[in-house]
Amino acid sequence: MKVLRLKGLTLIIVLASAWLISGYHPASAGNSPELRVTLQAPAGVLKMGDTPNFLGAVTNLGPHPAQGLVVYLSLVSLAPGDEHPVDLEDWSAQKAVRLDRLNPGATDFRHWGMRLIAAGKYGVALTVVDPRENRPIVSELVSFEVKPKVTLAARRVLPVALGEPMLILLLWGGMAFYNFRSYHKPREEELG
Repeated sequence: MKVLRLKGLTLIIVLASAWLISGYHPASAGNSPELRVTLQAPAGVLKMGDTPNFLGAVTNLGPHPAQGLVVYLSLVSLAPGDEHPVDLEDWSAQKAVRLDRLNPGATDFRHWGMRLIAAGKYGVALTVVDPRENRPIVSELVSFEVKPKVTLAARRVLPVALGEPMLILLLWGGMAFYNFRSYHKPREEELG
């Protein structure tokens, strides 16, 4: 009988230790809102120069209002061997926003525009900072690829590349012919 009590006591100690280590405490969970953060990439091919909108959503799953939330985008380059954070100021992305109040069960949908200035593989995440929490809540990383913008089209270059020199040669030839005729114009006294 004493052995069974010891096993039960050991089990209680192990569960209590795991509960303390995990940081989850139902008593404190009621004091802070539970938030879900999602981000969706736009459909279709993304090219340099485009300004797509990523759709972000912040949902309050808790029983209490969330107040003073700060929401912002984070962008990283995922180029193999050159992974690094990207400064969104260069990409003209929307700045961080403040959500004054998000009621229980409510969702704040927001479009996050970003001008794509460089080709490559990237990842973007939506981050929410709750002033009452000690860690931010981050959406899953949304990966996307930016294709290079074709700035030179052969059908537009060929007419210019061939047309301009031909036009210059034609003008030069016309001027040479005019000068030749003016110089070699027969004089009336020679004809008569």
